[in-house]
Amino acid sequence: MPDVIAIRIEGDFLKKIDELSKQESEDRSTIIRKLVRTGYKELLKEKSAKSYIEGKITLSEAAHTASLTLFEMEQYLVEKGFKSDYSIEDLERELDLL
Repeated sequence: MPDVIAIRIEGDFLKKIDELSKQESEDRSTIIRKLVRTGYKELLKEKSAKSYIEGKITLSEAAHTASLTLFEMEQYLVEKGFKSDYSIEDLERELDLL
């Protein structure tokens, strides 16, 4: 059974949540739970991407931490404007090694 918590939400934001609740035909609590889950997933992606960019973890570790596939993590990084230092020459060198 889920735990019950209490949070304070500013009036303007609560009005937006209530509007969304009406649009989605769901109660306020359901909308807030969805927002928390969505925010949590986005925060994990941001933190993982930051750690990867800083060289603290590998791309694979970043994807795992964010619960994404490698492809999804790469797509996320591209969407956020990350540009890899990996060049065509690097790829060709690795292909030659294979």
